[in-house]
Amino acid sequence: MSKAWLTKLLAGGGGLLAAAISLGYAVYEQRKANLIPQVEPATSVEAGRWKVSITASAIGAAMPNGARISPGKKTIVVEMMLENISAESSNLYGDLVRLANVPDPSKPQYYLKRDQAILWDLQPRMPEAVTAVWEVPAALKLPNVLRLRIEGALFKPRDNLYAAPGWFPSGSVAEIALPLNVVGSGTEP
Repeated sequence: MSKAWLTKLLAGGGGLLAAAISLGYAVYEQRKANLIPQVEPATSVEAGRWKVSITASAIGAAMPNGARISPGKKTIVVEMMLENISAESSNLYGDLVRLANVPDPSKPQYYLKRDQAILWDLQPRMPEAVTAVWEVPAALKLPNVLRLRIEGALFKPRDNLYAAPGWFPSGSVAEIALPLNVVGSGTEP
């Protein structure tokens, strides 16, 4: 066996080994990235710009402020504490909580618990008790256990497009499972 042939064989084998290790590590990291931490109800979760603690969920027949829901709809009501931990007032909380096991949910409407008014800007470092409400078709069969995903945001001092500072989506940071109670059953949130 010639020395040159042996050198090529060892170099090729080393290259294949490096490629296999790299592929294995990439698969492991992707699997690890897809795991979303499961948290208990009422656990405070930091999601970048927001801190949220979800406490209860129910099926409702009206909006928290007494307004009627759209014809042919029912509501999913989620109770939470919400805090803006950034330095500026913001109303960009609409994508913070997502219904993970309800097909095609609409965007939620947020209401203040203290006076049932619609939540607009949330002031920095002033936690608020909030109700989030999703309208869904009345005929939709809802699960007994509602799975909610909390979506994170990441601050970048310079974004890739405009080199300007901002908050950008960073994916799901936690998932919470809550029993979905029917309002009026004595288990209201």
